[in-house]
Amino acid sequence: MPVIRPLIQNALEELPLAPSSGLVLNIGHRGAAGDAPENTMAAFELALRQGADGIEFDVHLSADGVPVVIHDARLERTTSGSGWVDEHSVAALKRLDAGSWFNERYPGKARGCFVRQRIPLLEEVLWWVRQRACKALVEIKEGSGAYPGTEAKILRTIRSTATASFVTVISFDRAALQRLHELDATLPLGVSFKRPLLALRRAKLVGARMVVPHWAFASRRFIRRAHMAGLQVVVWTVNQPRWMRRKLADGVNGIITDYPARLAQIRASLRVDT
Repeated sequence: MPVIRPLIQNALEELPLAPSSGLVLNIGHRGAAGDAPENTMAAFELALRQGADGIEFDVHLSADGVPVVIHDARLERTTSGSGWVDEHSVAALKRLDAGSWFNERYPGKARGCFVRQRIPLLEEVLWWVRQRACKALVEIKEGSGAYPGTEAKILRTIRSTATASFVTVISFDRAALQRLHELDATLPLGVSFKRPLLALRRAKLVGARMVVPHWAFASRRFIRRAHMAGLQVVVWTVNQPRWMRRKLADGVNGIITDYPARLAQIRASLRVDT
């Protein structure tokens, strides 16, 4: 079982853990992506310290078929590498710097520990999720059908880490969700989308328990209809406090945000107000 690297804990230990609540879920988008290099262990750790109940992150396969956590299909934007993720072995991917870009782009938020960040394996992140007992929204990127076995490998990793009770697998790719449902009908799934046209029907077809719309298209009426259909509604990606408050008032079950600390503060203020 992988051990969380001490350098991450040490570098962030001065940041106190914010209290979570039983209110609307606070989900860190790619971790605390507004304050740390996205989809790294440092970003995930920081998200929880900022008050998140869980994290959302993205999965691709390496050239040797290992699920790795990175958003883009290419390496240039968030690592020191270049080319397609699936053209590199997992060993090569693990040698890349996945944090220095953040320090260069956002010098006011730079931390020394970010330079040492690496692309995590899905297995590493899920062991961490189990240790922290937090929620995890695992996103399969669209077009996974081009990489046979993606769903089976993700499911195998979830089972080997015993994290099915913490994980919901989400995707814009309905075929990927359908394949997962056929492999394991008990695994929680969520349908991601921008516009809600036919979203509830699609969720039902793949056995999903959650819909994950862009926040701007999640109207109060849509949220009510989803709840009547027995579906949770978790919206992405809400970063402005005014819209966080609006979506809370509309009745969402969760908010995915780059800034978990902002949402934690708003949730805390609502508890005080009530």
